[in-house]
Amino acid sequence: MNNRSFDLVIFDCDGVLVNSEPLANQVYVQMLGDYGYQVNTEEYLREFSGVAITQRLAVTSQRLNWSPPENFHAVFNQRLATLTQRELQPVPGIHALIDSLTAPICVASNGSRSEIMLRLKIANLTDKFGDAIFSGLDVPHPKPAPDVFLAAARSFNIPPSRCIVVEDSLPGVTAAVRAGMKVYGHAALTPAWSLQETGAIPFVNMFELKKILSG
Repeated sequence: MNNRSFDLVIFDCDGVLVNSEPLANQVYVQMLGDYGYQVNTEEYLREFSGVAITQRLAVTSQRLNWSPPENFHAVFNQRLATLTQRELQPVPGIHALIDSLTAPICVASNGSRSEIMLRLKIANLTDKFGDAIFSGLDVPHPKPAPDVFLAAARSFNIPPSRCIVVEDSLPGVTAAVRAGMKVYGHAALTPAWSLQETGAIPFVNMFELKKILSG
């Protein structure tokens, strides 16, 4: 008999499975510097955690009254891929958490499918997820819209009320809440009070979440 309160665990990728947010922010801030715009690295990390690069660029270009070159996105992806290969690490405790779960799991991220697959490979998580990868670029609207989470639930034929989401950003938490899913918020880069205010149950690290979900 299944006594679980959930039938599917949906993981965000950046900041939940792998510590990639600081790397993406590092490349982004460096590229803005290349064009003569000096911005605060820590402020940008907090503001744009979990935000798709297209949305990030839209906000920044309007704020700076600047038109990014057409190849900005391509250069960003290339630089980030190089840095990722060299420095990406899995979030501590994520392997133990995943191994403790008996429900199906999948990834739903605002990153591209190729980015997600690369990060899973480097973190030795590819075998854990297989083809259960959902990109916000493959649905009409990325997070904070609920589309990518709902697509994941439909793929497994599981109602949103039986899904739980593991997130670390406010756009991701907002998307999960809009999808009608219970969401746990990793309070690493985003303050616990902010995650809770947005609708998540905050937790400090993956070891704590493992205890919560196995209880």
